[in-house]
Amino acid sequence: MSSPNLSPNSIAGFHIEPTNICTLKCLGCARTRFIQQWPQHWKNHSINTQDLMRFLDIDLAGKKIKLCGNYGDPIYHPDFFDLVDQLKQRGCSVDIFTNGSHKTTEWWQQITTVLDSTDSVFFSVDGTPENFTNYRVNADWATIESAMKVCAKSSAKTIWKYIPFLYNQDHIDLARQLSQQLGLTEFQVDCSDRFDEQTEHLKPSAELVGSRYSKQQDWKQQQSLSDINPKCINQGEHFISAQGCYTPCCYLQDHRFYYKTQFGKNKSAYQIADTTLSEILSQPTVVEFYQNLSQQSGCQYNCPSIS
Repeated sequence: MSSPNLSPNSIAGFHIEPTNICTLKCLGCARTRFIQQWPQHWKNHSINTQDLMRFLDIDLAGKKIKLCGNYGDPIYHPDFFDLVDQLKQRGCSVDIFTNGSHKTTEWWQQITTVLDSTDSVFFSVDGTPENFTNYRVNADWATIESAMKVCAKSSAKTIWKYIPFLYNQDHIDLARQLSQQLGLTEFQVDCSDRFDEQTEHLKPSAELVGSRYSKQQDWKQQQSLSDINPKCINQGEHFISAQGCYTPCCYLQDHRFYYKTQFGKNKSAYQIADTTLSEILSQPTVVEFYQNLSQQSGCQYNCPSIS
């Protein structure tokens, strides 16, 4: 396995978590799990836009920026419009991943004024309006539907992203038909592998479970897998968290792995407020990390080779 070229000019894009704030309590979400286990340690964070723009010291023209995250829904960043607007002014394309709940029609109309045909809004709705809150606890269909309609009329692509679960696996065609009625660009079935003792009761039929699932079960038994296919090789997944911390990908920001890596053990060295992307990627310890991905437990678990 070759290591990625860490030259800033070779970077294809970024995954940015604007905030760790969310109104939902999804059963498999890292945010829900963390708060259940360590409520006294939870703090809300939203990324500082000016720090982010200064940190990204490369030409962003043509780069793909994913606004998503491990813990929060990006639309709850307190100044989300300004964040998106500044990214667009620097020439990148933006993919927004959200459930879409609890924002007004007017809010969405403002957001879409800065989006164009290179951008996409992904709505994560796992089921029909009658049952999707079985997983997306606290979600609100009325505001989601309003948001979908606004985005469908905009220049951006509008995509319904649907995770199959046991309770909704027989409703995929109904949801697809509804997406077409709403004028959405695409309906995307996104099979999940995030099933454990707390979500096993939601696991759908085997053909609708994500391809990593069996490999991850093997890893849990062995605590080691040598054959990996890391997402970061494509140079499109450099991750910046809501706390303003850099890691090679979003997987390594998950608290199950973060504090076992140099990025979690020495957070101060990877704060976007104090450094730049070019400086981080030139650090010998970072270069060494990328050269030894197959030895990292987080990489073994999250990016196993499926072949």
